[in-house]
Amino acid sequence: MRNLFIDTNVLIDLVIDKEPFVTYAREFFLIAEKKSIVLNISAISYNNVYYIIKKRLGRKKAKTAITLFWNITKCIPVDDKIIDQAMTSQFPDFEDAIQYYCALQIPKCEAIITRNIKDFKLSAIPVMYPESFWVNEVNINHIFN
Repeated sequence: MRNLFIDTNVLIDLVIDKEPFVTYAREFFLIAEKKSIVLNISAISYNNVYYIIKKRLGRKKAKTAITLFWNITKCIPVDDKIIDQAMTSQFPDFEDAIQYYCALQIPKCEAIITRNIKDFKLSAIPVMYPESFWVNEVNINHIFN
């Protein structure tokens, strides 16, 4: 099974229907519902999404969003080891460092999907924009089919 790590900004794009990004974000969840890929998100993403969506769209929409994510994604826990790695890392953004060290917990993680590539320059895992992932996916499928 293919494993991807989805950053919080992609989740928010989906919930707030942010154009033009929502199209690519939605595609991940449509494929994940079919059990063709596993979407992994860090435990802190639930809190971040809830907080942002509650402020923008209200509590009910925030609760619906995190319930959707809970049912479709795999939650990667944040423990003291991850916090320690993030605090001592060279990542410019602490939250992105936590996301990165969560992604490292995923066996055979193919990519970190984010709209914030610049803060993941130190990543040993490939980092891609959502639209780049789908362009590459279409090209690969075209070659092998």
